[in-house]
Amino acid sequence: MRLRRLTALVTVLLAASPGWATAAPSIYSQVLAAYQANGSIPPCQFTSGQLQAALKGVDTYGQQYFADFTNAIQTALATRGAGACLPGGTRAPAGQQSVAAAQFVPPSITGSTSAGWPAPLLVLAGLSVAFACAGLLTVLGRARGWDPRWAASLRHGLGEAGYRAAEAWSRLLARGR
Repeated sequence: MRLRRLTALVTVLLAASPGWATAAPSIYSQVLAAYQANGSIPPCQFTSGQLQAALKGVDTYGQQYFADFTNAIQTALATRGAGACLPGGTRAPAGQQSVAAAQFVPPSITGSTSAGWPAPLLVLAGLSVAFACAGLLTVLGRARGWDPRWAASLRHGLGEAGYRAAEAWSRLLARGR
């Protein structure tokens, strides 16, 4: 009986709360819908803050593959910045861009720098060259018949260590069963 009352109370509370029932679409979704409907973004339909928020909502994937949407937001911001949406402002005729919007060049996503190579990459390259040289010297030495005494003891020691590690591993597995 208590469970039925609790379930009924929770159901009534959820149905009565309008905030949970319907969520307003985000500003990014609204700007995207306007762009998809018109092929451009009407600059006076959204405030500069809303356009900036929509621009911040574009992720890396969107910046790379949907640059035209980002450019449309930038064009709308430039048009607003030129005063096209002010009362008595200079409005461009329908279908034409304002002077500021026509001259707008979007910033480059990937800018070149004059920085050198990253240090970890240089260390990795150095280690790769060192290992390649050591491998080449080993191959050349073996081809010429050079087999130092320490190499034989090293191979023997590594082989024995492998056998002992395998034995220890099998003991651990046997205990776990």
